[in-house]
Amino acid sequence: MINPYNITAEHFWDLLEDCIEHKHTHYWLKGGRGSTKSSFIGIIIPLMIMIDAQNGIYSNAISLRKVKETLQDSVYSQLIWGIEMLGVSDYWEIKVSPLQLIYKPTGQTIKFRSSNNKDDYKKIKSTKFTKGFCRYVWYEELDEFFGMEEIRNINQSLLRGRK
Repeated sequence: MINPYNITAEHFWDLLEDCIEHKHTHYWLKGGRGSTKSSFIGIIIPLMIMIDAQNGIYSNAISLRKVKETLQDSVYSQLIWGIEMLGVSDYWEIKVSPLQLIYKPTGQTIKFRSSNNKDDYKKIKSTKFTKGFCRYVWYEELDEFFGMEEIRNINQSLLRGRK
């Protein structure tokens, strides 16, 4: 695996260390286009899943966007890019139907969902992982969501329990 500091913008190094040490539960990244937020997230999520696995923790992730049609060309592609940048592509299975990335050594997954309406939200509530629990949630284009109440509800559904 490539050292993540070598492929992460220097202004994210402190955050990278903070994430690796699990110092916080939530991170709210700000910045416009070109701020490299998505690039950082595309690296940190698969990295953290692999680090957790080394520590016997079966964490999983879910990446959310408002519009389902944008998932494959945005967050899904970004996470594949991160996996490739880390030099760990051989350890990940890339599935298109349904969209998901599976860490082969443990079966941990990164799933992709939209939350465009109440039916989508209900489907998100029922998201289950074959092994472990959801530890990481990425809201891409956070301003497209219907406010903090929706975010809280989704987090409460996804981030409950560690099995």
